Amino acid sequence: MISLIANHSIGLVLTALFICVLMAGTVLYLMRRADGLQTSRRYFWMAMIALVSGVGVWTTHFVAMLGFRPDVTFGYDLSITLASLAIGILLVGGPLAAATLLRGRLAKILCGAVTGAGVGAMHFTGMAALQGCLTGYSVPLTVSAFAAGMGAFALALHIGPNRWRGAPMAALIVAGVCTLHFTAMAGLTLTPVATKSIWEIDPFTLSVFVAFAAIMLFVAALSIAIGGAKLDERAVYEAEMKAAHLAMMATALHNMSNGIVKISAARSIDIFNCQTADMLHLEPGDLQEGMSLDAFLAAVGRANGWDGDRIARTIRNHDLWMARDSVTRVEHTFDDGRVLSISCRPIPEGGAILTYDDVTAEREIRAEMTHMAFHDALTGLPNRRRFKETVEARLSDETCGDVLMLDLDRFKAVNDTLGHPIGDALLIAAADRLRRVCGPGDLIFRFGGDEIAVLTASDGETLGEAIVAAFRAPFEIGGHQIVIGCSVGIARNAAGDDADALIQKSDLALYRAKESGRARVVRYAEGMIEAAARRRVLEQELHRAIEQREFELVYQPLFTLPDKVLNGFEALIRWHHPDRGLVPPAEFIPLAEETGAISEIGAWVLDEACRQLSLWPAHIHVAVNVSPVQLRSADMLRQVTACLETYNLTPNRLEVELTETAMVEDALLIAATLAGLRALGIRIAMDDFGTGYSSLAHLRNFELDRIKIDRSFVNTAPGDAGAQAVLRAVTAMAREMAIPTIAEGVESEDQLSRLVALGCDAAQGYLLGRPMPAASATALVAGPHARSAASG
Repeated sequence: MISLIANHSIGLVLTALFICVLMAGTVLYLMRRADGLQTSRRYFWMAMIALVSGVGVWTTHFVAMLGFRPDVTFGYDLSITLASLAIGILLVGGPLAAATLLRGRLAKILCGAVTGAGVGAMHFTGMAALQGCLTGYSVPLTVSAFAAGMGAFALALHIGPNRWRGAPMAALIVAGVCTLHFTAMAGLTLTPVATKSIWEIDPFTLSVFVAFAAIMLFVAALSIAIGGAKLDERAVYEAEMKAAHLAMMATALHNMSNGIVKISAARSIDIFNCQTADMLHLEPGDLQEGMSLDAFLAAVGRANGWDGDRIARTIRNHDLWMARDSVTRVEHTFDDGRVLSISCRPIPEGGAILTYDDVTAEREIRAEMTHMAFHDALTGLPNRRRFKETVEARLSDETCGDVLMLDLDRFKAVNDTLGHPIGDALLIAAADRLRRVCGPGDLIFRFGGDEIAVLTASDGETLGEAIVAAFRAPFEIGGHQIVIGCSVGIARNAAGDDADALIQKSDLALYRAKESGRARVVRYAEGMIEAAARRRVLEQELHRAIEQREFELVYQPLFTLPDKVLNGFEALIRWHHPDRGLVPPAEFIPLAEETGAISEIGAWVLDEACRQLSLWPAHIHVAVNVSPVQLRSADMLRQVTACLETYNLTPNRLEVELTETAMVEDALLIAATLAGLRALGIRIAMDDFGTGYSSLAHLRNFELDRIKIDRSFVNTAPGDAGAQAVLRAVTAMAREMAIPTIAEGVESEDQLSRLVALGCDAAQGYLLGRPMPAASATALVAGPHARSAASG
């Protein structure tokens, strides 16, 4: 084989191979193009396949043969050469073209075998056209060449030209042509002889001419195929679009969600769809083309139970609509609750288009949305928006009555401990209980959360007391017995009040009821709005005071008993208002806790107290009052650590005081913060001991370094047996638990003597020392009390 290829001109062999590949690709595209077309149109593409494949295979063999033995001069018999070309078109291209008509695999395989045989017949006929030489053939190689060509083409047509199979098919066609040629040429022997008349031409020139002609044929065939494909696709597309449009129009008419009826100028029905009959509850035959409009409307009336007058009115209405120049749209509610939107669009040449839309669901949704816009989704009660509309309407006709604003006491605790589902169920139960308590003329509204309003024309106080009494009974919710209370604020409109003013007044009365101890009924009194305004002003001034540093710390000395030696101070905050003067802590600290300003104030107090403490001897400590809001903050431990590091203080010199009530609120979170402070070495003191609740539990659960006995037990007469009993019990219990005690509010020698006799460890109060500025405290530290402590 290598020697055979060596006997060929490589350039002409590559040219032949290129032509063969181009021919295979062109034939593949033409076969795909012919597949699926109608038989009459397919014949043209079959002729193209036969011509391209026959000329292509012949050109491949002819150019390859021109490159064989370039050292020998050949001549060609023109008639035999043309005969080989004809054989190529008929026996090679013909079976390939015929294969596009066949569907059976066996038939296609036979066509492939015939095609391979045709390639061999064309090859040997072309070889017979050689002049100037004698040819000889090897029978085994000749048989092998035919077998290889027939097998390759049979397999190629068996695979077929579709989709991913196209490349293997084209490769097999090329392989079949080339294998047959080179196998046959391997068995060829040529013996040059002298010939008088030889038609010869330069092989390269002849091959270029033949190859160019074949390529032009391929290009022309591809151009025609591509152009025809586009035209066919366009024609098919337009036909499909037209058919689809007509089908769509027919489908749309009969599958529209609305009904449609076309009335002619002669008042007869031209077109209608089946939805019209369904919407109007018509029986088969009640709606037909050609029937009159009056007969159609009369059938509608009979189907829906209308009397004659109603049918007549309907006919007159349609006459009026059709006489207009504009579209008429109306909604008709049938006796069964259906709502149809009817549109009548007059046609300029006469007649009209009637359309029917079932809008029943839309109207139901609209009604539901309107209900939702004015009612609470959870309880079904009217909401704030409905309340304002109702109040405004009653204010306009002077029948407003009392407005009761309700708040469920301890409702937040239910949500936090039992979860929001239980809280929601509790709200529903509370709404039901309110409905039972309120009279038929009372209106109940839910604004949101546990905020509920009642609008009553009866006496507000009487109804309010009844509501508070009703809410003392427990609720059974999800297996839980829940006890909550209810606070009520009442307001009645004054001249010029609107709904917002009534809400504000009743809210202020409710705030006063909650502030007074909850489960109370409070009516709005003159001055509450002004007090609220002052509170808002105070809140703004409080924020300004933080920014402008209007606060000061004073220090009340703490003395050990019985020797009355100074061992520390309690830091107390004072606000020096530029206009009001000294503002008591009891007035602004609760406000700071409510607004969250206490966090920033507390951080300043802690820093200032530690700064001052760093200037005093090491045996002096300072006690700082801490709000529950600060203890619940994750930043508390960081602030304390930063202050100790900044002022180089040992932790045991700082004492944190908190009230018993603070230990109840978020006990777990506060216990975690206290544990962190104790881990740092900070001392913990319980302030106002004995005034809260669960004191014994706190002593057991919290590790305390000091108990402060409230002044209410210290500042009592000697004959008050109850107070004396509390003092004895507290001091004895603390001594048993090894917790030091300190009494606050000592104002007389008699009180001090009793405390010493009971074994109290320390005391503070006006008798021992009033709160003083930092300079006075520093002077006191340097006095004889400090020296005694240092020497002791």
